[in-house]
Formats: sequence, C-alpha cells, structure tokens
Amino acid sequence: MDPRQHPLLRRRLGALKVMAWSLVALLVIIYAWLQLVRHGEFTQLALQQAVKVRPIAAPRGLVLDRNGYRLVDNRRALHLVIQREDLPTKPEVVATLAGALELDPAALTRKIQIYRLAGKGRPLVLKENLDEAGIAIAERVRARFPFLSVEVAPRRVYLGDDLAGHVLGYVGEVDEELMKAKPGIFHLGETIGKEGFEASGNDKLKGVDGQKRILVDQLGTEVANFGQADASAGRSLFLTLDAGLQKVAMDAMGLEAGAVVVLDLRDGGVLALYSSPSYDPNLFLNRLSQDMVDRYLANNVTRPMVNRATQGIYAPGSTFKLLVALAALEKGVITPQTPIYCAGKKNFYGRDFRCDKPTGHGSLSMIQAIAQSCDVYFYELASRMDIDDIYATAEKYGLTERTGIDLPQEKRTRIPSRAWKRKASPRDPKWYAGETISVGIGQGAVGVTPIGLARFYALLATKGKLLTPHLFYGFRDDRSNEMELAPAPPAQDTPLDPRNWAILEEGLYEVVRGGTAAASALKEITMVGKTGTAQVATFVDKSHYARQAKSLKDHALFAGYAPREKPQIAFVVVVENAGFGASSAAPIAKKLVQYWFLDRPQNPLPPPRGRMVDPFAPQQVEAPE
Repeated sequence: MDPRQHPLLRRRLGALKVMAWSLVALLVIIYAWLQLVRHGEFTQLALQQAVKVRPIAAPRGLVLDRNGYRLVDNRRALHLVIQREDLPTKPEVVATLAGALELDPAALTRKIQIYRLAGKGRPLVLKENLDEAGIAIAERVRARFPFLSVEVAPRRVYLGDDLAGHVLGYVGEVDEELMKAKPGIFHLGETIGKEGFEASGNDKLKGVDGQKRILVDQLGTEVANFGQADASAGRSLFLTLDAGLQKVAMDAMGLEAGAVVVLDLRDGGVLALYSSPSYDPNLFLNRLSQDMVDRYLANNVTRPMVNRATQGIYAPGSTFKLLVALAALEKGVITPQTPIYCAGKKNFYGRDFRCDKPTGHGSLSMIQAIAQSCDVYFYELASRMDIDDIYATAEKYGLTERTGIDLPQEKRTRIPSRAWKRKASPRDPKWYAGETISVGIGQGAVGVTPIGLARFYALLATKGKLLTPHLFYGFRDDRSNEMELAPAPPAQDTPLDPRNWAILEEGLYEVVRGGTAAASALKEITMVGKTGTAQVATFVDKSHYARQAKSLKDHALFAGYAPREKPQIAFVVVVENAGFGASSAAPIAKKLVQYWFLDRPQNPLPPPRGRMVDPFAPQQVEAPE
C-alpha cells in the first residue's frame, strides 16, 4: 500500500470508530430510556396484554311460594364462549367455526359484529348447558380454535315444570332491540326475564355481576388468578302463590283450556293463577328449534303462551248479572221485590230473546232470578237502563280498567258504552237499544278477563274494597331465612250500600244452596257464587247445540267467594267450550274451596302478611323427578 494513503485510511477508520461508538452510545441511551425511564409504562402495557378482566355472571334470586316451596332455582352450567377481546375477525375463521359447531354462519357473523361493537358485556355464548357429550365436542373444537373457552355460569331451573309457567315466565339473553330501547341499562349477554314475573320482577331478581383478573399466556389460556370481586346473587323472594292450591287448579283443569284465579281477600294476594294449556319454562332456556317454535309460538291453535287469566277476554255470561243487578238497584229502576214474569222468552224491539228454561221461571224477585239465572229477568232489567248506566256502574267498581297485577301485558276488560261504540265501530257508531239487552246477560260486546272478574267478586265479598291483585309477597333474608315483608298495594274503598249488598249476597248464596250450582255445595264450608254460560256460536235448539263441534260449544264460568260468613278467598273459573258453568266450572271451584279450607294440614291462611320462616332447609329441597 502506498504510504501516502495511510493518513487517509486512519482518518476513515477513526470516523468509522466514532460512528460505531456513537451508535453504541445511542443504543445504550435508548435501552436505558426504555428500561429505566419507561419501565413502569411498558410493564403496565404488558400486563394489559397478559392480564384479562373477565365478568362473573351473578345468579338471579330464587323464587318461592308463600309457604317456602321452591318454584325457581339455579343450577351450575357450562357454556362454550368467546371472550369479547378474542372475537375472530377473519370471515373464513368464523365460517369454519360455525361449521364445526353446526351453527348458522350468517347468524354467527352478525352476532360477532354486534359483540365487537358493544362497549362492554358478557362473553358471547356459542353453546349452552353442555352435557358430557357437549363438553367432549367443545374440547375437540377448542383444539382448533384456542380462543374458545368453557365457562361456569348459573342456569335457571323451574322445579314445577308447567305448574306455574304463565306466572313465573322464563329468562333469556337480552336482545339488541331492548338495549336500544333502554340504553345503558342492559349489557350484551346479560340474562333477563322475558315473560311472567321473571320479566315484571326482573329488577328484584337480578344480581350484580362480579369480575376476575387473570393472567393468560400467548394462546389465551389462563395461567394465574390476580384476584376477583365476587358476584352478588339476586335476592330470593316469596310469591303470594300457594303451590298446593295451584296444583289443585292444574289437576282440576286437566286437558281443558281456560283459567283459574284465586285471590286473598285481605290484601289481594294471588293464591292461584293458572292458565290452561300451560307450558314448561325450562323448554325456553335453550335456543328454540323450529319444531319448538311451531309447537308453542306459531302453529298451535290452543295458544299455550297466552296467559288466559290476564290476557284472555271472555264474555262473562251470567256472572255479569250481578253487575247489572247492582246498576239497577243503584239507579232505582227496580226494587229487590219487584216481580218480573218469565214465560221462557220475551220480545224486545221486534225480536224474541229466549231464556235458558224454555217453559219459563214464572214470577221472580231479584234473589230468585239470581239463584235460577233467569235470562228474561235480566233482559228486562237491561231494557230499563241505558248502556251508559251499566258502564258507569262498572267504572265505579273498577271493572273497566286493568287490575294492575304485577305481570306484564295484562289486557283491559271491555265494557261497552256509547263512546266505546263510536271508537270501535266508526262505520256504525250508533248504539242500539237492542244491544243493551244482550249486555244484560253478559253477552254481546261485553268481555272481561278472569283476573278482572275475580277482582269484582272480591269487591262483592269485601262489601266494596277494590283490591289490586299482586304476586310479590316479600324478600327472603338468606341468613335468617325469614321474610322481609313488602307492603301490599293499597285497596281503594268503594263502599256498597249495605241493603244492595245484602240482596246480591243472598242471591249468590241461593245459587249454591238450591240454585244452578247446588250440586257443587260443600257441607262444611258455605260457598257462594254465580254460574255463567257464555255463548260462542248461535244455535237453533238444544239438539242443534249437541251436534256442534267442541270449539263451538259455550264457555263455562263460575265466580264467587268463600266462606259466606267471613270471606277469605274469591275465585273465578273459566273453562273454554265446556258447556254449562254449573256442570263444568262450579265443580272445579268446589275442589279449590275444599283444598283451601279442608285438605291443607296447616291453618287456612298464614297471619296476614305475617313473618314466615322458610320450612324447607336448602339441603332438603330437591328438584322433582
């Protein structure tokens, strides 16, 4: 090498050394800055990637009847889930996952998108309530999709099967529509009440979710627990329902469609509320198959999901005659002793209106007319009144409004008036006097719910107390097992004239003592009430009626209270397409009264809204086989 180039080479090597040491110095500075200055920040970021916050679902409160019989419980269940931070983004992964789990790819894609956009919520559940076979399938699928996990969660169990399906309702996952309607209240994946008391009492039953902080590896597998805040279970609560009386109602109805309502006359507590056909809420805890949708929701003409006790509208038939009689007495259009002659039929406005007894009842007073359920007598009463007089009396005594029972979607009774006709029939808004004649015997445009009719007979039993039927009785203190009472809804005082009440009460007594319901009398308990037969279709005579299909037969009703001396319960029985109230509905009422007052081993009623201890220790309560 030319010696003259050595200085140049040394300068270049020196420059390289400076650059190298400068680079080393820079790396040392950066390393020191990262390791010393930003150590805390990066540690926190690393933990955020490795430590996950997972929600812990809170169990809902248990539901018991008034005596401590457990109606709704919780069980431990295993679900296959995807945590929200692990939701897949690639369409091909979602499609493959849907195929492996036999899910609809489009539905799964939409659900993943909804969960991804949600601010917070529970994990996305792919498969619920895994059994041994389901767990095996889940583990096999997890080997291909490590972001899946199996999670323990509480699951509702309805111990009475279809004993009180319409009362209890069922639970399900909150849907997107409800979240939009009530923003900020519900979260995706949350379990809420969908029907029945599960829905109306949702705020009372739901608990408060907890959360846990866990350390996961690069595959998302949990490797350590960093602590947790336990979930707070919802409070257990008592219903006013009596499970024994409810079962008597269910067994007595059998395969017939209809409804049974029994009210506690002290405070309006619902002792029994049965709608037939009923349904088993356990069937609705899983995703419904198409067969289930068809069986219960779409193609079932018996409409098992309709709560007939609060949503069924029935012509009350002769049970409505007590309201008509009360209106006539209060309007002064008749006295209790005024005789009206029944010859089996009577002509009003050019049309013959027939009585159920073709040969006629002869001359009757009001008490006799109630006892024998004479239609001609009540045709005559109705002809002497305006339809708005009948409506005003019904409004005064609470029969035109919803009862306010703590169940969702209660329907309003239908008591016609001139204003109602103008709204309901704008093409023919005029009310005709002949229409009032039919209303006089509980037919025509009049329609009531069984719960509404039961409240009216409760008013007769209490001489004017307008009760609010309710199911919520109180909370259970899970430490002492004692009830924390809830105040009963206040009753409205609408006093009846004692003279008018005495006439109506005597008529109801005569119905059972020797009238249309004499066959259902009990020796030990004096039951009073009124039979009703509501026409569904017109017929020429009894032979023509006998040939009618069952779906065209009359509805049978019986409404009343017991005992006569110091009434404790009021009741209504409706049996669809079963014929006469005396032969179909009254015998069911007899069974209810017999059970309540004679067959129960305990006192007829616990102390009014008194303190009760749950007689079933938790370890003694088992689900029925």
